[in-house]
Amino acid sequence: MGMSAELEAINGAQELYDWFGYWPGFHDSTVLSCEANLTGSSSLRVHTWEATNQVDERGYYIQTKHVVVEFILADILKLDLVGFSGQDIIFGLDLQKVESGFKLTIDPCINLGGEIVAGSVAIRLLPGEPTTGGK
Repeated sequence: MGMSAELEAINGAQELYDWFGYWPGFHDSTVLSCEANLTGSSSLRVHTWEATNQVDERGYYIQTKHVVVEFILADILKLDLVGFSGQDIIFGLDLQKVESGFKLTIDPCINLGGEIVAGSVAIRLLPGEPTTGGK
């Protein structure tokens, strides 16, 4: 199944799709940073990966395709986030086209959750695991 036409219009979305071979759900991803600006662009950086069905010697699922995904948001129209703290694990993240632009919905697992509506969004990939905490 391919990517929706609405997501295809986002700069960087195809690269994210190609990285995994599908559109990720961001389950158990870690929010590294969230920067909101009154003027200019804002961003949300999330570390995500692909969990395999293989386990390591400790019994943990092996993770591959680590990547930091940066959502670059311009013209923020709504910012409704709660629970931002030192450790933010999300259950999932959804990006959809809305009349006024794009809505990014963060489904919380530990701490951070909510939604951001922005006039436009772009995606930048930083392959690999993050080298710092990013906050």
